[in-house]
Amino acid sequence: MKQILRVVLVTGVFLTGCVSTSTFDGKQAELAACQKQAKSDLDACNSARSELDTKLAAANQELGVFRQAAEARQSKLDALQNQEKQLRERLSKELTDKNVEIEQLRGQLSVRMLDKIVFKSGSADILPQGAEVLDKLADAIKDSTDTIRVEGHTDDTPISDKLKVKYPSNWELSAARASAVARYFETKHFINPKRLESLGFSMYHPVAPNDSDENKQRNRRVEIVLKPVAELEPAKEPAAAAPAPTTPAAPATKP
Repeated sequence: MKQILRVVLVTGVFLTGCVSTSTFDGKQAELAACQKQAKSDLDACNSARSELDTKLAAANQELGVFRQAAEARQSKLDALQNQEKQLRERLSKELTDKNVEIEQLRGQLSVRMLDKIVFKSGSADILPQGAEVLDKLADAIKDSTDTIRVEGHTDDTPISDKLKVKYPSNWELSAARASAVARYFETKHFINPKRLESLGFSMYHPVAPNDSDENKQRNRRVEIVLKPVAELEPAKEPAAAAPAPTTPAAPATKP
């Protein structure tokens, strides 16, 4: 009986050892698989991080370029604003005539002169007192780089029959007055004509309703608008031409 019991105990210990060894081997295999998967995941993360670092470096470089461009534009804008401020102050001191108004709107400086101090009624001939005002204005703006746009404006009163031979409508009169001022700047003050523009707006851009003599007088005017020279945009590369469609070969015919 004792021998049988001893055999049973030995057999139990042997079987327990076999189960423990099998479980250990399984756990070892699971651990190895986990380590392999972790290494694979880590390699993928490192690869993704390297790619993100490359993109971030490129983005920072591009941001630096944009920042430099923005700073350059701001510096140029500040210089232009300072130049316009000085010009406005100079014009305000020299053009003290109550019939001359100086206005700044949307980044453009405008000098508005009533036609009665520049032209005779129904005429595009510049008066002596008008020439004095234009001389002061020309001296102040001739050394700037701005484009000088001369605008002619009228009220809504139709051209008289007597003047229709020379100026059929307010279009022709406003354009003639603008051209006369632009020509005066070019021939008297030698302002580069490439900087000059002359436009006639007739009665269609009033500054006041044409409902009184006073308002009509305000609408009959010449405006000198100073426009900062716009920067040219870089030319765009032409788009690549699409490949010509290929014509399918004709099927062979049997003889």
